Amino acid sequence: MSINTIAKLETRIDFLETEITYLNNLLVKVGFPDGIATLKETALEILNDPRPFENPFDV
Repeated sequence: MSINTIAKLETRIDFLETEITYLNNLLVKVGFPDGIATLKETALEILNDPRPFENPFDV
């Protein structure tokens, strides 16, 4: 792998880490206590809920 390729990958990693941190902080501010982890748990609970629903806001 060339130094140029490694530098590009490091830049992408830095960008993604920044975005994930920003998203996590936003989620905490809007009420998900553990940010992304809580959002994932909530989404899985909704998807695994056996009750049928027509509108996702009927949950």
